[in-house]
Amino acid sequence: MKFIFSIISLFFAAEATGQSHKPAISTVAGGGVAGYSGDGGPALAARLDNPFGVVVAPDGDIVFCDTNNHVIRSISRKDGKIRTLVGTGKAGYSGDGGDPLEAQLNEPYEIRYHPSGDLYWVERLSHTVRKLDARANTIETVAGNGEQGFSGDRGAGVEATLNQPHSIVISRDGSFLLICDIRNQRIRKLDLGRGVIDTWCGDGSKKETPAIANISSDTPLKGPRALCRGAGNTFYLALREGNQVFRIDQDVGKLYHLAGSGVKGFHAQARPALESELSGPKGIDCSPDFSRIYLADTESHTVRAIDLRQTPPIVSLIAGTGKKGDGPDTLDPLGCAMARLHGVGVDPVNGDLYIGDSETHKVRKVTQYFEGKAEATKTLGDFKTFVFEVNGRKCRVALPDEAAPGRPWIWRCRFWGAFPSVDLGLLKRGWHVAFIDVSNEFGGPKAMEAFDAFYPMVRERFSLAEKPVMEGFSRGGLPAALWSINNPEKVLGIYLDAAVMDIYSWPRGRSDQNWQRCLKAWGLSEGNSDSWEGPLDQLQILIDRKIPVMIVAGGDDKVVPYVENTGKLESFFLENGGNLTAVVKAGAGHHPHSLHDPSTVVEWAETLLRP
Repeated sequence: MKFIFSIISLFFAAEATGQSHKPAISTVAGGGVAGYSGDGGPALAARLDNPFGVVVAPDGDIVFCDTNNHVIRSISRKDGKIRTLVGTGKAGYSGDGGDPLEAQLNEPYEIRYHPSGDLYWVERLSHTVRKLDARANTIETVAGNGEQGFSGDRGAGVEATLNQPHSIVISRDGSFLLICDIRNQRIRKLDLGRGVIDTWCGDGSKKETPAIANISSDTPLKGPRALCRGAGNTFYLALREGNQVFRIDQDVGKLYHLAGSGVKGFHAQARPALESELSGPKGIDCSPDFSRIYLADTESHTVRAIDLRQTPPIVSLIAGTGKKGDGPDTLDPLGCAMARLHGVGVDPVNGDLYIGDSETHKVRKVTQYFEGKAEATKTLGDFKTFVFEVNGRKCRVALPDEAAPGRPWIWRCRFWGAFPSVDLGLLKRGWHVAFIDVSNEFGGPKAMEAFDAFYPMVRERFSLAEKPVMEGFSRGGLPAALWSINNPEKVLGIYLDAAVMDIYSWPRGRSDQNWQRCLKAWGLSEGNSDSWEGPLDQLQILIDRKIPVMIVAGGDDKVVPYVENTGKLESFFLENGGNLTAVVKAGAGHHPHSLHDPSTVVEWAETLLRP
């Protein structure tokens, strides 16, 4: 073996402010005791009584129906304080044309914002849909006359009767509003320009809804409970008694059965959507990219998701244990018990999921990029690992038993769990190990975009140090080195193991399939591939920014030849005064990676933390 040490300077990570992992599911309002108090103070200290519908307002605040308090309340995103937007706290039906804080509501169930900024809600026991005019700051009834019944189709919405409406949704262009008039077993449509109401779908019976049906007053709807808007002119409908979800395509005038076998039940494991059992779904919303549909599966006390990216779509568990309970806030959303939740609402910007956890009297949040679960993995010993997604890419973070001061971390750029001796050694020292899958990207633009999105998310959620050690095995050397070159101020050091530094060495000439993938990832062709600029062309940036580099390589590597890849990096660093540590294994090939005794690499990483 050959050991070369050329240490110029060491970097150490800025200490993160948090000393523990931030929960992936957390309470944002309510102390767990029913009541009505706390306005003007921290939302976590307030008392709520059965929060139902929840939505993110245009200014980013979280707005929800505090249903049994007969008010609509808001949580400030800026300071976490709570206030009442509409209602006095007493049940009634009054206040149209006046101050929203002097109006009486009667069980507001769900809320939606109009594109104009006006706030609409449905009141179950006043049998109305009302709105808060954002410009005049006054209340107005837009549908229902306050009486229970079924009448008024093709007439003025305010003269019609509804029967315990539960949910509303507003069209993308803001021209109309749909109402789940559940006791009438119908969806009513209100033209917001003309103020005219009509039955949009539903024949008034409780018969089973056909798998494919027309949007028609002749189509039965079995408990139309909740609606949300999908992509384009699509809506999604949850049937409470039907225990099903339908996709409604307005362009073709059809309903299509999407999820739920029709049998009431619960299963924690993922299943094809049409074979899944649901349990009285009462809230529904879509992810920002419309790839997932979230359900408040009330009677199973969970949030379920329909993943449309799968073929066929699958239903999986997002949050909750399947048993009624209260918490705790935890890194694993599947470990947090809830109680008859009625509402879900998605932040359209970052995808965070808010839950009206009704019978715990709390509003909770599931951080979008931690949809998933904690799992013990064999690849990293007994260390707990979180599996989640960022922008559709699988991610993992392995947790030490006790985090080291400053919360250091190593970023595995490819091949999670392969030859993990260094990762295990650092986990035992209190480091975290993080990973996002950038397979077949070869360090190209999409890989860099994925890394750019992952870095702030994983740091914030796990309170990690500002600067990770980048770890590049084999072809993972490309994204590790290139992201470090692009972001030297965010990097503590780079560990390269049998790493690719030059696509002309690998994959060109050694793997035609990977060479074609590489060209595609970089937007190149055979004709212009010589224009590629890789890590070896930009090493001076790492030297100028004093980034320490650790190399491990096989001296007889015929897959990714040392002399054509990290050997060139080594020579450049030595000639130009770079901070380099190198271990070249005499006679060794491409595999196995790392060192039988990883202490050399582990100690190198540890020295980077010392001032």
